[in-house]
Amino acid sequence: MTGAETPVTGANTVLRLTGELGDGDRTAVGGKAVGLAALLRAGATIPDTWVVPVGAEPATDDLARLAAVAPRWAVRSSATVEDGAALSYAGMFRSELDVPAHDLATAIAAVRDSARSGRVAAYRERTASGPVLDVGMAVLLQPFRTPVRSGLWLGRGPGRGRLEWAHGSGDALVSGAVTPAWEEWTPEGPAGGSEPEPLTSGGLPVGAACVAVQNALGIPADLEFALLEDGLVWLQFQADDHRAGGVAAVRRRNATRRMGRTGRSSTTPRTPPGRPPPGRCGCATSTTPAGSRARCCSPSRPTRTGSR
Repeated sequence: MTGAETPVTGANTVLRLTGELGDGDRTAVGGKAVGLAALLRAGATIPDTWVVPVGAEPATDDLARLAAVAPRWAVRSSATVEDGAALSYAGMFRSELDVPAHDLATAIAAVRDSARSGRVAAYRERTASGPVLDVGMAVLLQPFRTPVRSGLWLGRGPGRGRLEWAHGSGDALVSGAVTPAWEEWTPEGPAGGSEPEPLTSGGLPVGAACVAVQNALGIPADLEFALLEDGLVWLQFQADDHRAGGVAAVRRRNATRRMGRTGRSSTTPRTPPGRPPPGRCGCATSTTPAGSRARCCSPSRPTRTGSR
């Protein structure tokens, strides 16, 4: 919370994330939540997600209802400054993985408190972003599942991007602690990589799924995903109108993350909203055991490549 905020308690302190959120909601739900909503509007599959808005104190009854949904949770940051077009704040905030349902309140408080860390204050000073008290922190809650592989897509333009992935959780990948497998993609398809065959999910190339989501978003995009035993889910989206080329972008991204993470961080990095492509007609959000999904009538809607 910022210094001027008064805690909000009672009803509406834990909200279900839907595709209706837009960039105008950033001050209430943070950049990561806005990015997930954009993914829903693009037809992508994301984990079921609940949001504790900036300044809210989750009611005991709300947390008890979540405990009935799943026994263990990922508790992720969604700061108001996170995943912006100018600064991503990658690795600056705390996220907690594999949290028992009875510990949700403690994990939520820890994630919220990370907005006031010395690392964040130093980052804002270096980037001339203003005092740390200007940072509001919403918190995302998602049922936790261990990924088989975790990956990043760094978009470079229509049909183009770099896919990177590693086995297991994405922490080592986004921190730059491991050398990932990689593929380059062009509008003609895969154009080289470190492995003999492209990474697939359900028999379909993950790179093609990344291209489809990027096309639906209508803008070069940084995406993060998790490949589960039963399919592919999208975890984060950051728009990038000014993508610098390949390895340099990866190095800049990893250099920011190497400044350090705290806690048992999530399989995601940090990221902002985009706008639906021109001409997008309405979307409806549906919830299934596989997660949340928006169905849109846009002809560019990607084919679902997996389920959660």
